Amino acid sequence: MWDVIVIGSGIGGITAAGLLAGVAGKRVLVLEKHSEPGGLTHAFRRDGASWDVGLHYIGQVAPGSQPRAILDYLSGGALRWNRMPDDFERFVYPGLDFAVPSEAKRFAQRLVERFPDEAAAIHRYFRDVRAAERWAILGFAQRMVPRPVVPLLRAWRRLTGSTATQTTKAYLEAHFRSPQLRALLATQWGDYGLPPSQSAFAIHALIVAHYLDGAWFPEGGAGRIARTFEPGIERHGGAVRVCQEVESILLRDGRAVGVKVVDRRGANPQRVTHLAPVVISNVGVPITFGRLLPTDGEVGAKTDALRALAGRLGNGHSAVTLYVRLKASASTLGVRGENYWINADTDHDALADQGRRLLEGQPSHIYLSFPSLKSGDDRFHTAEIIAVADTEAFDAWRDHPRGNRGADYSALKTRIGDGLLRLAETAVPGLGALVEYAELSTPLTVEHYTSHPGGRFYGLAATPERFRSAPFGPATPIPGLYLSGQDAVSLGIFGAMMGGFGAACQVLGSRGYPMIRAAIAKGPSRAADAQRAGGAMAPAAAGDKRRAVLVSKQRLTPTIWRLAFELDRPVDGFAPGQFARLEVAGYEWRDYSIAGLDGNTVHFLISTRTGGLGSQFVAGAEPGTATRIELPLGHYTLARSPRRKVFVATGTGLAPFLPMFRQLQQDGGLDACELVFGCRTAAEDITAGLTPLPATVVACVSRERARPGGFQGRVSAALSSLAFDPADTDFYVCGSAAMVADCRAVLEARGASQILVEAY
Repeated sequence: MWDVIVIGSGIGGITAAGLLAGVAGKRVLVLEKHSEPGGLTHAFRRDGASWDVGLHYIGQVAPGSQPRAILDYLSGGALRWNRMPDDFERFVYPGLDFAVPSEAKRFAQRLVERFPDEAAAIHRYFRDVRAAERWAILGFAQRMVPRPVVPLLRAWRRLTGSTATQTTKAYLEAHFRSPQLRALLATQWGDYGLPPSQSAFAIHALIVAHYLDGAWFPEGGAGRIARTFEPGIERHGGAVRVCQEVESILLRDGRAVGVKVVDRRGANPQRVTHLAPVVISNVGVPITFGRLLPTDGEVGAKTDALRALAGRLGNGHSAVTLYVRLKASASTLGVRGENYWINADTDHDALADQGRRLLEGQPSHIYLSFPSLKSGDDRFHTAEIIAVADTEAFDAWRDHPRGNRGADYSALKTRIGDGLLRLAETAVPGLGALVEYAELSTPLTVEHYTSHPGGRFYGLAATPERFRSAPFGPATPIPGLYLSGQDAVSLGIFGAMMGGFGAACQVLGSRGYPMIRAAIAKGPSRAADAQRAGGAMAPAAAGDKRRAVLVSKQRLTPTIWRLAFELDRPVDGFAPGQFARLEVAGYEWRDYSIAGLDGNTVHFLISTRTGGLGSQFVAGAEPGTATRIELPLGHYTLARSPRRKVFVATGTGLAPFLPMFRQLQQDGGLDACELVFGCRTAAEDITAGLTPLPATVVACVSRERARPGGFQGRVSAALSSLAFDPADTDFYVCGSAAMVADCRAVLEARGASQILVEAY
């Protein structure tokens, strides 16, 4: 029995959980569908480099600000922030390159210098932005403040809402003559997901005002947000559990009393039930009231109006993102960490044409940023290029398995990615020559990991109707059930966080708001400081994290190690191919494939080639070193089929195959399998000391002459000449992201239909 259950570990859900744990000592269970906590604040890694999937910058977190105080409280002061350059945004159009400064007054001055005939309208615009921001914020506050204050807020808002509830396009056309200036002022619409003709001026004002004093980015990347919030939840007996897909909210006498969950951590998914007198849903109105609760009977009648309004509002648009690894820092091209909004024209509302051009590799509007520069990580160099996209364009591949959607899907992604990079290079010449590796995510990717319908990640569309309607707020018609996140208050990272703040206030009743404000005003607790000081050596918390001690360490090559950790308790449900998550530094976890699991001992093959925090931990660890491990995770497992099995790996990409080989050996099928293993030199061929292996092992050596029976060249070249029947062959591919991409391209070109991949 828990005090509170939170569905979804995005910023709204984990904020609510952290506040309820820290302020009221609640025992909170946070359930996350993905294998990584954080929702759209999580990061993913490839070969040491990391990218942030949802948080690209945030405003209003200067020291002393209220948002900063909330974040400091929840993270125990461990979440640090880097200020972005003074000119933190560049708005690029044909014939116009406008740098946005980190101060409203200078922003207005630069606009007036560029458009002197519009000076009066420009100054009025900034006044109207502030007024519309206040109007919207007071609307959100109605669901958080003590009840006696609410009538006063409602009365004031009724008198001041006409500007805020018109469309952004209507406002701009009514006040500015220059089409170029109107386009310039609307540039940031990608931050709220609706073009000017559809968005409310209120949401435009909220976003513009949010950045009038510049922008910030988490030191170490956005993935640190959930990780620094997590200890405060665990300290009060709570837990953040991943790979937990909530199927339904349990009701008793019309009240929410728990959830039914599919636990997908092990080999066989298990259905479990968790009970609590309070349930907070952070997964949005459509999923909460359309999927997790009955839509008929008494409950359906109570929530019918909410579903109807959500249906009318819709969920805005999704996006494609090109994640790029660079050979050198973008600072060599003159970039200092600023964002670029790059536009081929000034028409933000021609969405049908924009969608067609995107699919053809000719995008017209993109956002470009450089996570590694913003996070302060000078070891790896990364970029992200984003373009708004309609999910319907990808519907043809919706029912195909992730990672194996076919050659036509891969070709489309390549075409889109090439187009994004070409447009980015018009603003940052030389960027293309720096690209070492790139991969594209689509709306299907977003939907898979977050459950947002169609990958529309901004929640309910911020149209004028949304702002004219009564706000959804954290409270719901179902006793014991609350909403957090974007749909409860407003969209974006800050809006979702305030949704979590509001949910916590509502759960605690009339004293909730003053209790939470008082606790935040005191600052991070000493207990949080103690937890932070513990870092990777902190005691294992309740839940899925196991304390582990390194018991053996063997060097296989100059950069590859075989390690064994003794766990404090046995592991149930492991499936060959799954991975584990190791804490390698304070609040830093890294994923490694499990090379073997014997009783309480888990084995890994880990490379120190990248030099990142994981590499540093492994290089410095000695027998007796203690850390924490979370396992088993992931769905990269053997497909039960009679088809031929070809395993393709480089380096430590061999790790997930080793327990698969043991399983195949037990089943009597290992001798019929094949392994194609790639390495640069014969000295890096680690297969010689590992067992069991398939009867057929082809060592591909790329930088010296291959041994007899081996192959001279890369594994992708070996696959080009491999004889196989596409309809009767399963390929398992694991290794560096670039190697996996190259092998997939070769196999798809040759007609392979079953390509099971894992990229590290």
